[in-house]
Amino acid sequence: MDFSALILTIGIPGCGKTTWVNEYLKKYPNGTYVISTDAIRLELTGNEQCVDPSQNPMIHGEARKRAKNIIDKRAEIFKKNGTWPVIIIDSTNVDVEEWIAYKQLGASMMMAKVFDVEPEEAMKRMENRERKVGLEILEWKWKTLQENKHAIPKLFNMEM
Repeated sequence: MDFSALILTIGIPGCGKTTWVNEYLKKYPNGTYVISTDAIRLELTGNEQCVDPSQNPMIHGEARKRAKNIIDKRAEIFKKNGTWPVIIIDSTNVDVEEWIAYKQLGASMMMAKVFDVEPEEAMKRMENRERKVGLEILEWKWKTLQENKHAIPKLFNMEM
């Protein structure tokens, strides 16, 4: 049986998603593949900040394409590394439509790592970061997450 796991980070900017991903990578470096939508945005547009939300479908489309490629090659990856792939999507991911689109990739298991940090706390955490997001955007994304959290148990095999 071929196996692959897909982990979506879910939370507003500044809530600790990338920090958690980096810690996970330190513990489990073999067979872990990180797909960062910030890195994809930088690669495709030259800017890692989401200054144009209309680019999100393109950015997430590319992230899904990369994840699907890993899922499709999971047996080959296992043969080479001796471990099944774990794919982490390092992204805000607060929209149910995005969760559904990732679920359709066909990973054996899909997990959610939810960071439910309120906007004011996220702003504090971003104080020392070069890249900052405005409070109004954080509040909008947080509100979207609150509205959509009910769908997490229905769409994911487990929440971490």
